[in-house]
Amino acid sequence: MKLGKIINSTAKIFLHVIFPVQCPVCENPAEIICDECLKNLFQDENIIFRDTKNLKIYVASKYEDNIKKIIHELKYKNSKLLGYKLGCEIAKLFERPNVNYLVPVPLHIDSTRKYNQAYEIARGLGHVWNIKIFNETAWTKIVQRRALLGVAERKLLSEDAFKITGDLNNLKISIVDDVCTTGTTLLKFSQACKNSGALVESAYTVAGTQ
Repeated sequence: MKLGKIINSTAKIFLHVIFPVQCPVCENPAEIICDECLKNLFQDENIIFRDTKNLKIYVASKYEDNIKKIIHELKYKNSKLLGYKLGCEIAKLFERPNVNYLVPVPLHIDSTRKYNQAYEIARGLGHVWNIKIFNETAWTKIVQRRALLGVAERKLLSEDAFKITGDLNNLKISIVDDVCTTGTTLLKFSQACKNSGALVESAYTVAGTQ
């Protein structure tokens, strides 16, 4: 083994002792996610596009296999940086939207998470696309976690579930979230943005179902 590789391997082991993280895909130590694993998560054939009546939704990959592991790591293992890395990577899959802001779906009111994963994904997208983030939004009520609900229950989300606390009047925006299943959260949040005067162009998520 060459000296450079030995030093690199030793450094990773040392970092893993201090910061015990590992790539959720290949379990390589001292890596939030390996560059190669991150790249391999997203393939053109797994992109999903939903052109609904009210919103165009771009989904970077099917919600299965390693993508599920990654989303779980992002949401429940305190891997804040993972969201940013995912955002940077999926920005390469899509043409830059012609918008003023990226608007992440807000964190649930009663969430114990110390960061909003949708905001972190938006930061990565915004960095690559050079688009600012608008983060002046909130849920108006405590609702049950969407992952715990069935399809019919998810679609019962009321239109007043969100509020926009900043000024979006006449501004073009794209919405960002981590996962899209029924699309209800994106559609309701999109409507809240439209009600505040925003021109909603599209939505982007890391994963989703068809």
